[in-house]
Amino acid sequence: MVHRPTKPKPLIVGKLESDRRWEQGAWLFLVSLTVFFLACMILYAVYVGMRLGQPNAAIQPFYLPPLFIVTTVNLIAISTVLHLAVQAVRCERRGDLLRYIVIAYVLGFCFFLIQGIGLSQMMWRMQQPGRAMANLYGMTFFLVVVHAAHVVGGMAGLTFVLFGIQRGRYDHERNFPIRFCALYWHFLDIVWLLMLSGFIYAAIVSKS
Repeated sequence: MVHRPTKPKPLIVGKLESDRRWEQGAWLFLVSLTVFFLACMILYAVYVGMRLGQPNAAIQPFYLPPLFIVTTVNLIAISTVLHLAVQAVRCERRGDLLRYIVIAYVLGFCFFLIQGIGLSQMMWRMQQPGRAMANLYGMTFFLVVVHAAHVVGGMAGLTFVLFGIQRGRYDHERNFPIRFCALYWHFLDIVWLLMLSGFIYAAIVSKS
């Protein structure tokens, strides 16, 4: 009877205990942010209804800066690049990991620049043709600024990850900061798409 050598079983690496604790805290953080943004969107819907429901009120047409479309593509690109970064760290491709994080950081900076220009255009339009007309810019501007503030948190996370890469802290086991950073930007993408959908709806209704 011939004994054939058995193939070694692949090593299955579970999550580190520290990563599990951090991941639980991260999910609680994202859930709290989700509740906050959902509350903001409900308030925005009420705000739109109250503004547009005023009898015999002159409604100023809602202006949606075209640059918001560019920033939407920008955010989706950041999310995609970070997904590739997660795949790279899991495969120990450190050169690709650094490249993807740097690209995401540059795209994040571009987001702030373009979004700032778009907000400036919105602020200028909200003063035209006069304050006597009911408009929807108060809550709209608040939502955009709040979302931009959360993007600041995303940029801080990318900065933290960059320092970690330079110090060689991440490998196929220890990579939770990179995974959380990617998850956080995915969350920002979804929130922004929901906000943009609400803005488009407000623009259509205000012109009807």
